[in-house]
Formats: sequence, C-alpha cells, structure tokens
Amino acid sequence: MAVVLAKSPMIALHRRSQSVGSVSKQSKASAATSKRATSVAALVLKPPPQAAPYQPAVVKINVSSAIEAKVSATVQGAQVEDHRGQLTSTLSAVCGAGSTSAATFVSLNPCRGSAAKGTLQIDDFEPVPFSLAHTEQGLTFVNSKGRWRHTALSAPPWDWKNHSSEKPTDGFAADLEVSASARANQPGLLKVALRPATEMELKRFLQLRALKEAEEDEDYDTLIAQLTKAKQAGVEREHIERGEERLKELRKAGRHVAEGCAKDDIRTQMVWSRITSRSGAPNTNTPCVKCEDCPCNNQQNEGEQLEVYSNAVQDFLSDFGPEGDRELFQELADSACAVEEGAVWRAGGKFIFSAFDRNQSVIALTRMLMNQGRSRCAKMILRLVQQSESRYEGHVTAIQINFHPHGKTFHDQHRDIYSAKQRAGPNCTCSFKKAVGTVCFTVGSSRVCLLDTCTDELSAIKQCGDSCQGRSERQWLHSGDAMYFNEAWNSNHTHGIPQMQEESGPRISIAFLLGADESRSTMHTGKN
Repeated sequence: MAVVLAKSPMIALHRRSQSVGSVSKQSKASAATSKRATSVAALVLKPPPQAAPYQPAVVKINVSSAIEAKVSATVQGAQVEDHRGQLTSTLSAVCGAGSTSAATFVSLNPCRGSAAKGTLQIDDFEPVPFSLAHTEQGLTFVNSKGRWRHTALSAPPWDWKNHSSEKPTDGFAADLEVSASARANQPGLLKVALRPATEMELKRFLQLRALKEAEEDEDYDTLIAQLTKAKQAGVEREHIERGEERLKELRKAGRHVAEGCAKDDIRTQMVWSRITSRSGAPNTNTPCVKCEDCPCNNQQNEGEQLEVYSNAVQDFLSDFGPEGDRELFQELADSACAVEEGAVWRAGGKFIFSAFDRNQSVIALTRMLMNQGRSRCAKMILRLVQQSESRYEGHVTAIQINFHPHGKTFHDQHRDIYSAKQRAGPNCTCSFKKAVGTVCFTVGSSRVCLLDTCTDELSAIKQCGDSCQGRSERQWLHSGDAMYFNEAWNSNHTHGIPQMQEESGPRISIAFLLGADESRSTMHTGKN
C-alpha cells in the first residue's frame, strides 16, 4: 500500500519562492541577452560617423628685419603660397632693413605626421630647425626640443688662435618664437625678428665658436682655456657641459700633463743645488741711435714707476728662516710634486704652477695647498701678498707662478693685462679687472729680464721717426729680487724673460697683479 505524505506549508512556500526566483533570473538573463543582441545589431547596421573634413597643416612665417638679410625656409611635405596664390617648395626672400615679410606653408599630405617640421636659413647663420604641432600629439619647438624661443647669432669669421687676428666688432641676431594651437585647429606660427647683435651676444657667440673648435682638437691646455673663457662669456650650460665631457676624455688619455710637466721632471730639474748665480753681472742699456733726443731714450717718463728691490724675499720671509728665497723655492717645488698631476702646465715657453683647474687666484692656489697639507707654502705666499699690498698700496687680484727648469725656457715680450683694451693670447683667461701695477719675485737662478720701450697706440711715448729703433734694457734679476712697475710703465714698455745663451739652472717667479686700493688715493714707491 502506498503512503502519501502531506506537504508542509513551509516547504511549499519555500518551493514556490525558489520557483519564482528561478523565473525572475531567467527573465533577467533573457532581457540582457536581448539587449546585447540589439546593441550588436545596432553597431552592425548603424553607419559609421562621418569624418570631419581634413584641415591641412598650415605654417605661417612672419619676418621683421632691422637689417638687410636673405631668409629662406623649407617645411617637410608642404609648399609655400606666394602673393600670386601659387605654390613653391621653399621660401626665399631678401629682407631690407625696416621691412616685413610673410609666407604660408600648406601641407600636401593630409596623413603625414602630427607636426610640421622645417628649417630656417638666414644668410651666414647656422640652419635653425623648428616644429609646429597640428595635432595634440605633435611637438612644437625651435632649435631644440622644449624651446619655444631661441636667439640665433652670426658674426664674421675670426682666427681666434692667431694673436694678431682682428676680433669682429659687429654681429647679427635673429629672435625666433614659435606657437601652435592644435586643439583650436589654428595654423602654427614662426616669428622671426632680425637685428644687430648686442656686445654681450657677440662675445658669447665668438667664444662659443672658439670652444667648439677647441673640442675638435687634442690640445687639453687650449680646451680648458676656452672652456674657462666660455663660462666667463655666459655661454649656455649645454655647451659648457659638452666641453667638460670632452675635457674628461682628454684627461683620461693623459693629455693634461704636457711634456716636461710631470712630477718626475719637476723632482729632477727643480732642485736648489742646480741653480746658477750671475750676481754682479752688469745690466745693459741700448738706446735708439736714430735721433739723439728720441723720447724712447728717457730713463723715466712722466708717471712711470719701475723698481728692483734686492733681497725682497729674504726680507719679507725672515720669519721662515735666514734663507727665505731658498725656503720658498723648495716649498714651491715640493708642493708641485705633492698636488694632483696636471697642476703644472705649459704656457708658451715656460711652465705655470696653479690650481688644477688653472684658476690663478690666490684663494684657489692656497686652498689647494692647504688641502694637500702644504700649509707652510701657503703661508709663505700669503706673507708675500701681505707685504706687497702694504709696500705698493694695491690689492692682489691674481697670482702667476712660473717654473723655468733651465735656461732654454722663456717668457715672450708682453704687457701685463690691466684692462679689456689690451689684447691677450688665445688661451689667456684674464678677467680684465682694472689693475694698477705688478710685482714679481724671483727665486733660484739669475735670469735677464728684457725691457723694451713701445711707441704703439697704447703707449704715451712717440717715436722719433719712421726708423725709430726704440730702447732696450737687460736687467738682471737674482734670487730674492722683486721687480715692481706701475700702470704707466706697463703701457709704455713690454717685458719678458729671453732664453739664455749660457748654461742656466732652475728659476721660479711669483708675479702678483695689483688692483687699485680704493681706500688710498696715491701710489707709493718704496726705496731699494
């Protein structure tokens, strides 16, 4: 017999709820499936949106000129529309002073790139690249990425390595600015303004050109000099960094140590036992013989001061020992062997001992000496500075220590650089601060100092005629001597250390450039 169990009301309710839920889920799933099917169908059947009409990339170039110059430009994949509405591949126009010119480039390929790229050429300027975006992904720049403004410079050629070459006094500038508004679908614009270059711009441009040429050579000394001058001229940081990288390459190759400048050479040659003395040797005076009353033959002209102070080093450094000249010589020679290789470098016919970076200030030199444990040498130099400033009433602005290992070394005839009016050698890094005098100490072997009278545009002395020979003196400088001359004497004469005909030992000179001490109104000449 079959037994039928009655269903509990709760069980029935539960089953009904399951049934209702199941139906609900099925309904929702069916609705979603239907919706998806409708969406897919809509996508398949609905026609694609119409593309916006193509707007060709347009570049406008506006040129205003304060000088006469030829300007040309090209834009990749575009042609320029001239005043007759005709298209050509380049812009080429001669802009007169005070004139303005304009050109519009239109892209020929609607699918090409996201920016219009071109090149601007102005007479003797280097070509300037530019880019003007015509989509949101494009780049806008002039000369290099990230720049929207740039000033290009140009100047006549200059043989900066030739001391007698005339430095250009005029140059030209082009102020460039780009702008683009891709979202607004506006044409890109390149504005060009031509004008004469300022004095500082010309200086910076000429020095940049010299720096680039120095980077191409293997001469460490020339490159470091041009790099120093580039910093002084305000050359852009990117060029400075490139020059410094090239300098590191030359240093790794050992180019920073010139022949005869290595520490082993200094130890061998700069030895006190090898010095030679010419004490008592007569000085000579060779006057101009073309005219009896030639102005060159005056022993002293108005305003001139020339002094040779015998045993000045021994007097000034008496606290360091009875032989101050010998002590100073040995300290300098030993210090040159204690500091970093390359602090002694060739300059003309002699060697210079300075801070490694060729900074010839007292602070830079004494800081290097102190850092290398050569405090006694630093103190001796500072004592000479103190005594020189007190005796000659000036302020020491620079120091130059010259090493002459033997008699074949020399220092060419020259004037000391007292102002920017004077011309310096290609590797001179003088800052051209106003100077009023020079004092030079000599320790070691005796050497002749040649003093020549000048009659050029910097001198107040006039020649006696076209055949004027001038006057020359040969002044002996012995160990411990100090020679001082002021601005007037420096303008009227040159000085130098010629090669010796006879055998000569090592010598060191310590020269101080003296700037004006504004707290004092007159210069004082001490007695011998």
